[in-house]
Amino acid sequence: MKIISIINLKGGVAKTLTADNMAHVLAVFHSKRVLIVDNDKQGNTSKMFGVHSYDDKSISDVLTARRLDIHEAIKKTRFEGIDVLPANMTLIRANLEVMMEIVPARNKRACGPRWTP
Repeated sequence: MKIISIINLKGGVAKTLTADNMAHVLAVFHSKRVLIVDNDKQGNTSKMFGVHSYDDKSISDVLTARRLDIHEAIKKTRFEGIDVLPANMTLIRANLEVMMEIVPARNKRACGPRWTP
């Protein structure tokens, strides 16, 4: 198994286009099995491969749910050999949840006694 990552912090540099086309070439012309992990809240790869949804499991569920089998979120596409772990705008919430979990306790502010009206 080989892992290929296409990463750039800047937007608009063709990361999605490159990943989608690479996956297609690897699957169709080289008979490779490809899993594309869509890690962009816009979900353009998920849309491109026809698996974008707010009703089904997505990468945000994989990141935040306890004991979720990743295979529940992976979707088959119309292209032989290409599967997608889809993304959507819920990735914003998932990112915040994950970040809050990893903040060390010493960095959290103590607020004193709880206020009650």
